[in-house]
Amino acid sequence: MNNRSASRATLRTLAYLVLTAVAIVTLVPLVYAFFASFKPSAEILSSGSQLLPETWTFDNYIRAWELGGFSRYLANSVIVVIGVVAIDLFASSMLGYLLARRAVPFHGAIVAVMSFTLFVGVGTATLYPRLQIAQVLGIDNLFGVILVELSGIGIIHVFLIRAFCESLPLELEEAGRLDGLGLFGVYSRLALPLMRPILATTGILAFQEAWNNFQIPYVFTISDQDLRTLVVGVFALRSTSEGTQAYDLMLAGAMIIIVPIVILFFVFQRFFIQGMTEGSVKG
Repeated sequence: MNNRSASRATLRTLAYLVLTAVAIVTLVPLVYAFFASFKPSAEILSSGSQLLPETWTFDNYIRAWELGGFSRYLANSVIVVIGVVAIDLFASSMLGYLLARRAVPFHGAIVAVMSFTLFVGVGTATLYPRLQIAQVLGIDNLFGVILVELSGIGIIHVFLIRAFCESLPLELEEAGRLDGLGLFGVYSRLALPLMRPILATTGILAFQEAWNNFQIPYVFTISDQDLRTLVVGVFALRSTSEGTQAYDLMLAGAMIIIVPIVILFFVFQRFFIQGMTEGSVKG
């Protein structure tokens, strides 16, 4: 018994050491970039290994915002994120629920095709054809960006919600049907309120993926710079005369992108962890 307890304590200690090492490796670049974004460019180049700035300046953020034209790009990012999150939550929750209850014909074939698509990962290979289709349909704009991004992130969210819905009790839904509710009524009035943890999780994931996505907005906005999102705008700083070697501007722009994600995660951290746990373990 004592040997077993000692072994568990050793394994627990090793697990904490590994997790601590992973956390350090993950967070150190982020922390360094955060403090470096407040350094003048000359200080970044002369004392790059020093973590804290000798001279704190917020001018990097002001110059990056004005030089990059981030006001318009921020509005574009907000439009894309709102569209992706809203449509993703509605479509993923409905399809995930229907697949969990086997309420659609050929649900097994649908799950198999979605799993194959998820495994193969044809996003990059099909990006150009999707751009061509969008141009033919006249939606090679922010609306097209929303639709193409949804096609890439929706499948994993459907599987998360499907796994979560399979753990929901059937008795409540059966009682709802006895009261005259149809399929959509059971989904919208009984099942959907119970999905709040997993919807918070998928909402955060959709926000993060839409906010940070670079490839799709970059390709769709090459011909129209006014449609750039914030991530593409930060990348475009490199092509400006001042931003070519201005690491201070690039770091400040990167922080402008990261801060909303960090705030959102801490606000909804409890729901995010609960949804990930219930959606992955119970399923």
